[in-house]
Amino acid sequence: MSQGMGAGRPRKHPRDPAVGQLAIDAEWQDIADEKSEAIIQKQKYVDYSMTALVDKADDGNNRFAAIILAIQEISQDANLEDVQSLYDCFHKYLEFCYEHNVNITNSSAYMACGISKQTVSAWSLGMYRAAHDPEYKKFAQYVQQMCGINREQMMVDGKLNPIVAIWHQKNYDGFTDRPPELTAPEDETEDPTVSEIAQKYANIGDD
Repeated sequence: MSQGMGAGRPRKHPRDPAVGQLAIDAEWQDIADEKSEAIIQKQKYVDYSMTALVDKADDGNNRFAAIILAIQEISQDANLEDVQSLYDCFHKYLEFCYEHNVNITNSSAYMACGISKQTVSAWSLGMYRAAHDPEYKKFAQYVQQMCGINREQMMVDGKLNPIVAIWHQKNYDGFTDRPPELTAPEDETEDPTVSEIAQKYANIGDD
């Protein structure tokens, strides 16, 4: 049965004005308490929707989907105009991985920060925003380094297939199996002129 428009509003006591005011105050307090509880429950639901779904899911595809949804939720706080917010999102992502036993990956880390692999690669080279603000370059290199350290540690501990690890290191960490070509440094001295060479050999035998 639907409630009328006056439902939930404080009602005046029919007889004693003093008692009536106390009743009104108490009823207003009850309403305030109900609103506060509703806000708390709503926040709990938001937190639940972001993290608890990962723990409730099994080890199949639904867990992977829950992880993606949770990471996407983290990215909502990312602001490309504020590099500190990107750091905060990345650290929140690391905490999420720790709390829910989720593997750290470059792609998911970038997603948590609301950016792409191409953006991170460009920033790490000092392009786009990083061309005007070096803090973006520092951030990109920081995320790449943290993910690389985690991946390298997993490989050393035997928790990551070496073939997969090598592929990631080549594509994300800048590693290569080709030795760099070493070339002799160029001589920056200027070549002597024809007159200088002639003068040099003209003086031979004068000593």
